[in-house]
Amino acid sequence: MKILFPKRGNSMKLTKYFITLFTIFLFLAKTSYLSAGIVDNVDDEVKYGVLYYEYNNIKNYKPKNVNTGDYIQSLAAMQFLPKGENLELVPRDSYSNYRGLRLNLIMNGWYFLNSKNAVIPENINPIFVSLHISNPEAITQSYIDNLKKYQPIGCRDYYTQSVLSNYGLKTYFSGCLTTTLDIMYKAPENERTNNIIFCDYELGDYTEADKYLQTLVNYYFSKIIFTQHGKLSKTTPCNKCFDEARSMLKLYARAKLVVTTRLHCALPCLALGTPVIFINKHYDYKRFPGLYELLNTIGIDKDNKFKINVQKDINGNIKNPETYKKYAESLKKTVIKKIMKTK
Repeated sequence: MKILFPKRGNSMKLTKYFITLFTIFLFLAKTSYLSAGIVDNVDDEVKYGVLYYEYNNIKNYKPKNVNTGDYIQSLAAMQFLPKGENLELVPRDSYSNYRGLRLNLIMNGWYFLNSKNAVIPENINPIFVSLHISNPEAITQSYIDNLKKYQPIGCRDYYTQSVLSNYGLKTYFSGCLTTTLDIMYKAPENERTNNIIFCDYELGDYTEADKYLQTLVNYYFSKIIFTQHGKLSKTTPCNKCFDEARSMLKLYARAKLVVTTRLHCALPCLALGTPVIFINKHYDYKRFPGLYELLNTIGIDKDNKFKINVQKDINGNIKNPETYKKYAESLKKTVIKKIMKTK
């Protein structure tokens, strides 16, 4: 770090300079950001929460199984919370009913708005980053008035940002919090295997995408491992769901290459330093804008054309685009700053 000292002869500037340095020192002393990027022992009296997922209490939202990607997003949030805390588990789809201790809650992720999560209780201090709203038609003025207390709102995609901005909210594109998972889950390079992971995608022989992928498999001469994000039943206890999410991140962090149809497999791989290709059969105009551009992709683009957009290094190996890094680093600083403010 390069430190510029103020010129002599200006005692006021010099005093302000050392006050600033001392403030930074106190901040770093209270956090482990220098070594791990997470807040450490902020304040014993402040409680913290993390989202979990019920999947069974909304009339119009009834997934068949647990989406492990949801729990991966919660693990990303957990990285920033104080060590040694007994975290309060808060249901994403019904947090309006929360009546527990006052707590700070990073509210990243995908939301299907309904009467049970349209009002933020007074005992929750929300930190809005990486927010995606899937059903904007359910937005009410009272919900907007609620959000105004916590603006600017960090939006996971351009679509959500546009929707909320049109209501007069102050917003910004934050990207996804899972692009910060290198804080706790990136593996040493000497642990990387020669395995190619196919997550929620089966390799066939007929499509243009499959032909390209088969060429890659032959090039790497690797073992293929097939896995999926929807293999746990909705009756699985949430601690087991968190364990499954950690296992998936461990697998991705040590893979030679990952091929997936899941955003929350692909985006974490950016953070983990694992080359990844995102496959899509159609362009999702709500979830993809802003995130699709950060990835190697094969599939239908926003112009409704099939396109293979994959970067390689000088040796012919797949490499990830690096655009995500500026958003990931900004997210780390933003979340830590907000956590420190809420102590």
